[in-house]
Amino acid sequence: MAYEYDDVTRPDILRMVPQDGRVIGSIGCGTGANELPLVQQGREVHGVDISDEAIAIAKQRLTSARVIEPGNISPFPEESLDGLLLADVIEHIPRAWEVLPHYVRAVRPGGWVVVSVPNMRNIDVLKQFIFIGDWPEHGTGIFDATHLQVMSKRRLQRWCEAAGLEIERWFDQYDPRGPRRYRFFRALDLLSLKLFHSWFMYQLQIRCRRVKTTEAR
Repeated sequence: MAYEYDDVTRPDILRMVPQDGRVIGSIGCGTGANELPLVQQGREVHGVDISDEAIAIAKQRLTSARVIEPGNISPFPEESLDGLLLADVIEHIPRAWEVLPHYVRAVRPGGWVVVSVPNMRNIDVLKQFIFIGDWPEHGTGIFDATHLQVMSKRRLQRWCEAAGLEIERWFDQYDPRGPRRYRFFRALDLLSLKLFHSWFMYQLQIRCRRVKTTEAR
């Protein structure tokens, strides 16, 4: 099943990008909609993706954009980047915990890595899997049929730390499917004193810094 590319800019991704970092890489850049504002800021952004159609658009927006093979685990030279975007991409990669350290090597020590993945420990998953007893195959979202990895906060943290990353900040992301749903789940989270905080997160979003040279496991 082919992945559905959305040609929209996501403020939730851009808010995680720090002010430092002139040379930025983006793996799974799609059409470059998220990266375009960074180029407009005067930064150098290089994107890669497996889709010819998406890259054809990204080439008009980014400093450079090129198609890579799905199995390419080193699309950028080692320590060539100040920052790296992994926006909803690693959940699509086989054995992603082994691939992530290779991606991280492209970032210089002290550089940043921004990661966004769907949160599978989510209230929608609880409803769908436990109460309805089904796991649908959707085109996008948590139940995207192209997902290969089941992501949780602990799993993502473990992968990042094993890849030589130090967590700088977690970002809250409630249900993005409209402002009412976002405000509703945020209110529930606050009313419950955040005791069930992870269940209300629609996505897991994190910014890390590379602290050491990593080796593939």
